[in-house]
Amino acid sequence: MRHRRLPCLGEPMPVVAHSIRIPDSSAVSLFLRAVLLVSLGISGPAGLCQEATPPAAAETQNAKAETPAAAPQTGPPTATTPAAQPIVEGCMKEQQEQQKLTRSIRDMRNALPRASKADAAKLKKDYQGFLANGFSGPTETKVVQDYLVYVIHEATDPAFVVVPDNMQNLLDDVKNDLARAGTGIGNAANQQAARKKYCAEVLKALKPLLDNNLDSRYLAVKSMQMLYEVMPVQNGAKARLHPDAMTALLAVLADKKQPDSVKLAVASSLHHVLMNCDVVGQDQDKICDGILAELTRPCTETGYQLALLDALMEITLPRRTIGASEPTAFKAFTAVLDDKSKPVEVRCHAAAGIGRGAFDLQMKLDPLARKIAAVAADTAIEYNRQPGHPKWQECGWDLLVAFRHITTAESTGPVLNRKGLLNRDEKSEVISSVAPLITPVALHMIENKTKFSVAQLQPLAEWLKRP
Repeated sequence: MRHRRLPCLGEPMPVVAHSIRIPDSSAVSLFLRAVLLVSLGISGPAGLCQEATPPAAAETQNAKAETPAAAPQTGPPTATTPAAQPIVEGCMKEQQEQQKLTRSIRDMRNALPRASKADAAKLKKDYQGFLANGFSGPTETKVVQDYLVYVIHEATDPAFVVVPDNMQNLLDDVKNDLARAGTGIGNAANQQAARKKYCAEVLKALKPLLDNNLDSRYLAVKSMQMLYEVMPVQNGAKARLHPDAMTALLAVLADKKQPDSVKLAVASSLHHVLMNCDVVGQDQDKICDGILAELTRPCTETGYQLALLDALMEITLPRRTIGASEPTAFKAFTAVLDDKSKPVEVRCHAAAGIGRGAFDLQMKLDPLARKIAAVAADTAIEYNRQPGHPKWQECGWDLLVAFRHITTAESTGPVLNRKGLLNRDEKSEVISSVAPLITPVALHMIENKTKFSVAQLQPLAEWLKRP
């Protein structure tokens, strides 16, 4: 939905100790935001459309470069120095424990054994041939295994990690080799078999990193999202992820011993996979289950919760494919809307999920519109305590797109493909009556300059009193 720089959770870390950045989420670009306002016939507030950028955006634009909403995440993360998030009221103990866990992992110095540089140089030529043409038998397989261990386990070498560019370059090398795997094989079925075998060996080399330093864990997670058994076809079929890579990512998400700073990377990777891969229904169910479990954990940090919701917005199946036919992503969005212990910006993002996530005609949207109206009111009250904070622009956009489309196609296609509650149920009196009341509230947050007056909030407050 948005283009937000996802933070590393925990205290600020020097670049030498955290040289892999979690990539941005998919986003509504500034252009698309302007298109939305034009489509609504809105020229303000304060000439908002003419500027094409919300007035308060200048203070945050350097931290988040916008990209089109449908664009897949491309390119590996790069170095950054993340800032700590403020501790949520009432959650000091839990979040300080998370920060302590992140620090202890960041400071790990536990180099894993691997071949010498000279031995690796001897393996490289054969490895490159097996990479392109496939490998079989124990001798060829061991060459691939030994070389992968040499390259990937370098991420656990303290002298290697201390140079920021090293980790970035290593991630690039893993990505490039994954792209080259099987390229020397002409038969599609044989190529897929070779890629599957190679992905399994890469995953085997990556897994030990999940118990090592913070950077190596990030590298393992971000590499797993690229383990494509089937490469994508330009303007055609999506990629297909190695099944064991999905299993590994979900295992990290559920692992109580992993800090949320690592799980944030998993949330970003799941988002990437859902955007760029053909994910079967059973795996979508597992992703929803894993994310819901994390969203219902108390006292997780705001950035992590937002990243989890971002991933849920890429779920394409509205109901479980196995077992009870209950909603998938909508179940989580609704739980967040109802949870007043969540930060309001998280609840607003869940509201956007109701307008843009996978749904079907069995879902009752009127009660959800009422919940979103209540969230809008709660957010406006909190906004008045701290107007000007950059998060209010994001809240405003989320509340706006909960009801409205961004492009014409989102309002005119098949109902199940439409975005915004106004387009999903055009006959609803509840939705049609509350949407015009939320729009000015959302726009005021986007402008993000002055407090709300009582008169501005009165219409929404009166609507909420309706039986």
